[in-house]
Amino acid sequence: MGDGSLEPREVWQRMDAGELRLLDLRTRLERRRYGAPPGAVAVSLARHVLSPEGKGVVYLCQHAVRSKATLRNGAAEVAGGFSAWRAAGLPVERIH
Repeated sequence: MGDGSLEPREVWQRMDAGELRLLDLRTRLERRRYGAPPGAVAVSLARHVLSPEGKGVVYLCQHAVRSKATLRNGAAEVAGGFSAWRAAGLPVERIH
């Protein structure tokens, strides 16, 4: 997987196959308000912008703006962010 944007459905399928990890750059408030993809791991935006993980990792934010700053070292992002994830009808879990 090279640098770039991946469609939400592809991300979900590849997560299910164990091919990649989804890292959620959104704030705790955003995750509580909107939910999150099952299996997404909440991470620090500041830390991951400075030093993004590499291949096998896909970053997620609300509208695919913040995640663009992580597109190095082979990392990818969810095209359209969490908004596109929801629009695609993919699973969302509530965060408490």
